[in-house]
Amino acid sequence: MEKLPELVKPVKGSTLMDQAYHRLKRDIIELRRPPGHQFTEHEVATAWGLSKTPVREALARLHRDGLVAPFARSGYVVAPVTLEDVANLCDMRTLLQGEAAARCAQVGLAAERRDRLLELCSDEQYGQLAGPHMSKRLRFNFEFESIIANGSRNERLAAAIAKIFDEIERIARITVQLSPNMPPGRIPERRAIVDAIVERDSESARNAMHSRAESGKREMLDALTMSREVATAQISVPAPRATSTD
Repeated sequence: MEKLPELVKPVKGSTLMDQAYHRLKRDIIELRRPPGHQFTEHEVATAWGLSKTPVREALARLHRDGLVAPFARSGYVVAPVTLEDVANLCDMRTLLQGEAAARCAQVGLAAERRDRLLELCSDEQYGQLAGPHMSKRLRFNFEFESIIANGSRNERLAAAIAKIFDEIERIARITVQLSPNMPPGRIPERRAIVDAIVERDSESARNAMHSRAESGKREMLDALTMSREVATAQISVPAPRATSTD
């Protein structure tokens, strides 16, 4: 079974808890509940016509995901986005997607999957990253990555990558607001990955994916440094190191 980020394959859930979980998760990812937003179980349950139990269970699951943190009595706050966490998440993406690309090249892709990757290489017809086509562009981008992840034929690897892109989506939506312009070189980077996969060149596929993922990391971190919170953050002075008396 293919493993896909939620933006590519929306999940509704079979139980009230599942439905509450996915609805809250989308609210957080799509910034309707932005980082630092505070709310309570009661507020959510009342607004959605649910009992507190499925909402409480959904929030516990979101806490395990690292998307919310509890405070006070039945209160929750949406997890902040930090440069350190973004860098760590992007590093995980680089490692996992690099391996997936190498395995995908090794085992090969069906012709229709290769053709779809080529179609997804270019998205320049939509103009800026921000705007009315942002969700569509993100969905196509995640579809590109998902074809490669599932092409590794390793379900656990593909599932881990899908989870990473669920987390990256929230960061991408923030960074696009801060820096809406098109990043240079994205189409040649994608094409290099596809060419390596078509040629069944594992090492080139891994290197091309690493290059693309590292470009994405730089774009995100550069955009986040433009935020007012980063610009006005107080800079601390490291404590002096103790010197040896020997």
